[in-house]
Amino acid sequence: MMQNEAQAHDGLLDYSVVVPVYRSEKILPELHRRLTEVMRQLDSTYEIIFVDDCGPDRAWSVLEQLARDDVRVVAIQLMRNSGQSNATLCGLAHTRGERVLTLDDDLQHPPEEIPRLIEALLPNVDVVMGVPKEKRHHWFRRLGSSLMHEVNCYLLGKDPHLRFTSLRLMRRAVVDGLLKLRTLSPALGPMINSVTHRIVNTTVEHASRLEGRSGYTFRRLLSQTMSNLIGYSMLPLRLLALMGALGIVLSAIFAAILIVRYLTGGINVPGWTTIALLLVLISGFNFFAFAIIGEYVLRILQRVNATPQYFVRSRITQARDEEGRNAVG
Repeated sequence: MMQNEAQAHDGLLDYSVVVPVYRSEKILPELHRRLTEVMRQLDSTYEIIFVDDCGPDRAWSVLEQLARDDVRVVAIQLMRNSGQSNATLCGLAHTRGERVLTLDDDLQHPPEEIPRLIEALLPNVDVVMGVPKEKRHHWFRRLGSSLMHEVNCYLLGKDPHLRFTSLRLMRRAVVDGLLKLRTLSPALGPMINSVTHRIVNTTVEHASRLEGRSGYTFRRLLSQTMSNLIGYSMLPLRLLALMGALGIVLSAIFAAILIVRYLTGGINVPGWTTIALLLVLISGFNFFAFAIIGEYVLRILQRVNATPQYFVRSRITQARDEEGRNAVG
């Protein structure tokens, strides 16, 4: 216990738990109770950071009360709805733990599974992600997750046996690396994969949703897939470059055919051969040039993009209440 007290005195904790909150007013008290029971059994210093992503219910009122009743709870309210990934990144930016846990707010990730993640975090592992034995999601959500998995494997070169989930345990160095990345449409799975490849899965239980319904619509899944495709892969640009190179080769072949036909008298319309050659050649070169320029633009954006991903409206702990703070990142 002396080591834990020393870490707390230095401002460092053993664990930080980050929970993005959206439309879960009725679940939060139970989630907090079960999380607290699990974390106390670890006999370690910890904090629980709830990030309210501006849902339509009264979740913020519940979080305010939790933060004032429990010194280990930090409640953060965003200025506007920013999405689960951005809300999670906001929570990560406020953590003080050497190890950081993330989980959803709907109790489909039972807090009682946290010890399994801790056991799987071996010295040569940076991130552990909990994979359900049997998913309790709607069939549409399961289908979307499977499609996202296949896309990520193909585009990101991810191990096909590795699954990205929102139930995670990460080392401090990984969290610090994530906070250095800048993207307007973050996807935490691919982002973590770009920081470290020392990621493993461990099997966990998966519970049925207690309240409400999932926010993962077809439109949202499609949007996330496109975001992964454009934001974390060079594949579209490489395909354009390949099309351009192929167009140049075909243009050369077509040009040779047109010249032969022109010389043998097969083309009698004045200027037609020249126009056809120019159009084919320019099309091929344009595809190739757009791909090269796109690669340069993408690399520039990756270096200079510092657009804030979220804005914090309030931050409440038992010790103080801070209003109107600007975003971190």
